[in-house]
Amino acid sequence: MTTPARLDLRPYGHTDAPGIRELLLDVHDEVYEGVDDPLAGRDAFAKFVNHWSAHPGFACVVAYDEGQPVGYAYGAPLGPSTTWWAKVSPSLPEAFTAETGARTFALSELMVRVPWRGTGASRQIHDALLEGRPEQRVTLLVHKEHGKVRALYEGWGYRAVGETVPFDGAPELCAMVLDLRSEN
Repeated sequence: MTTPARLDLRPYGHTDAPGIRELLLDVHDEVYEGVDDPLAGRDAFAKFVNHWSAHPGFACVVAYDEGQPVGYAYGAPLGPSTTWWAKVSPSLPEAFTAETGARTFALSELMVRVPWRGTGASRQIHDALLEGRPEQRVTLLVHKEHGKVRALYEGWGYRAVGETVPFDGAPELCAMVLDLRSEN
């Protein structure tokens, strides 16, 4: 598929989450069909959707091309009691990991359906989600073994800050950060 002339990028928030939940799960199911990963199943993924969308700062962008869902990205700001940085190795300085609820936006998911991969849709969705964000930076976790995906994020300005296995059953992940603006 060629790059869509213009994707319809629709923003959603915490109060919209119940109305888009099934869409998020359906796109996920299609993207991860046939993947041998216990965390890729619908029930497991639904727990992540529920967790993130319950956050009052939840933000999501769903892209459409002529009415067809293309993909989406979502996340939420990290709160002061977050454990996001707790298992990152090497350990990061407290000045880096201290969260206020307004310092770091965690990009939890970014996925694009197969027909739109390689069209620039993922970048459009990513940028629409982050446009106007008040946080100083964005963080995400990417599978350590997915070098191509990590290189994509590096091309967008992200830098690796360490590796982590954030919970039992999770794969080894690379923690990455993108500065949106300098810290004052």
